[in-house]
Amino acid sequence: MRPHPRLDLAVVGCGAVVEGLYRGALRKLESRGIVRVAALVDPNAARTAALGRHFRSARAFGAVDEAFAALTPDLVIVASPPGRHAEHAAAAFAAGSNVLCEKPMAASVADAEHMLEAARHSGRVLAVGLVRRMFPSLIEARALLDAGALGDDLRFSYREGLVYSWPVSTDAAFRRATAGGGVLMDFGSHALDFLAALFGTPTVDAYADDAYGGGVETNCRIELAFPRASGVMQLSWSQPLVTGLHVVGSKGELTLQPSRVDSVRWRRSGEAWRTLKGAVAWPTDLRRASEWRTPRSYYDCIHDQLVQALRAVLWGEPVPATGEDGLAVAQVIEACYRHPDPLRIPWLTPEEQAQTQQRHWSVQRSAAA
Repeated sequence: MRPHPRLDLAVVGCGAVVEGLYRGALRKLESRGIVRVAALVDPNAARTAALGRHFRSARAFGAVDEAFAALTPDLVIVASPPGRHAEHAAAAFAAGSNVLCEKPMAASVADAEHMLEAARHSGRVLAVGLVRRMFPSLIEARALLDAGALGDDLRFSYREGLVYSWPVSTDAAFRRATAGGGVLMDFGSHALDFLAALFGTPTVDAYADDAYGGGVETNCRIELAFPRASGVMQLSWSQPLVTGLHVVGSKGELTLQPSRVDSVRWRRSGEAWRTLKGAVAWPTDLRRASEWRTPRSYYDCIHDQLVQALRAVLWGEPVPATGEDGLAVAQVIEACYRHPDPLRIPWLTPEEQAQTQQRHWSVQRSAAA
């Protein structure tokens, strides 16, 4: 006999995130009889049809109210545009379902708080897809910091940048009204949560970006102060930055890269660099006595995060990233957007820089007010 019931899932938003990240994990779990993808929800019928070829038992719906009138999934993956996350999560909770919401959890603090309240009122699980919480490298780095291996007076620099290449079917990601923001809202959500997991809750000392009008930022720079460290974060959708975190303390330093999920390099002052291979393991299925493994790739982490969300539904286990974690990220992002400065572009002439500053969204927002 099956040691646990097969759980039904619904996917809300059938775009690139699900196609590129979740589809493989869902197919693996469905092939093992652990879950059944019961519903695919998207206003674009072509997207539900394309995804539905991989999940033959799934019913296609154009809206969440139609889906939840027909069935009550055990878990709903919310992967719609960030501006719709609160609406879609609240609908899932009202229908009696649990939620795994992709990052960013919400486009505003108010939306994040609404989602948390809806989860509490329904007594259901709210997990957030801040998948870097699953990284063995994060666990190893945090252990080094907790042990005082780097000493005190910690300073960090974090850079992450690439030329935007994510496949999109609409311009929703590039409009503030639908996305809530640009590169900071996008993989900045991951980066901010990653730093918070290491250093605590931050305050924003300074923020600058290059957004104009009603568009979103392509580049930004943030000065952050945490209880355990302070430093600078730089993010880009247009430049292939040398990506990674570098932390320096009074006794040593460490470096890690988001692309290397399972290892961290560190050294004591004056000594040679060492590489630590992460050994943290996560369950691979829903059995009480599950097999465990250490994730070695980003896709392993996506799979294991989904399994842990399902275990939270079935057994009440904790999720890697909670609604409170998602709210904390939303609060930092909103603090940045509350007082943005125009990003200095050093290769512009003074006249060109002045013209650029006049086009900045903060200037236009002030004029409209």
